[in-house]
Amino acid sequence: MESIKITTPELPIGKVAKFVLIHGGISCAFYIVFMLLMKLVGLLEVTELRMVNYVILCLVCLYEIRKWVKRRESYVPFLQVFCTAFFTGLWSFFLFSVFLFVYAKFDHQLNTLFAQQPMVLFNNVPSVMIFFEGSAVSIIVALINLQYFRRFEEGETSPRDIK
Repeated sequence: MESIKITTPELPIGKVAKFVLIHGGISCAFYIVFMLLMKLVGLLEVTELRMVNYVILCLVCLYEIRKWVKRRESYVPFLQVFCTAFFTGLWSFFLFSVFLFVYAKFDHQLNTLFAQQPMVLFNNVPSVMIFFEGSAVSIIVALINLQYFRRFEEGETSPRDIK
């Protein structure tokens, strides 16, 4: 059985913050591209397609932490995996909410779609709701990542086995 390279598994907070900012921005860019693609295809009204954003977040977080494990050839502590995935999701949905808030001011179709929401008393509620929805999904994605990357910490598999 191969031994795992002994290193200090924790990354400095500055590096983790850099990972979160970069990959959160990448996730947000994917959300925006997906939303604009749905607008182009005429499926913007199908709000259930927002579920694709959650899949995007999950894949970006898996990629982010997998790259981290592979580069360091060491496991990442489970709490650091959880926090990294959670804050990546929070940051990405915060950026996406800000984008939607600004974009809805210029896009009549999206603004009309927001106005059809049950809470028309507050014009900005849809972008805030998307942020809170994204926060909840970030917890779920962080737990998924936590379970997936736990296997390295418990020695079930070696980080060197990542292809």
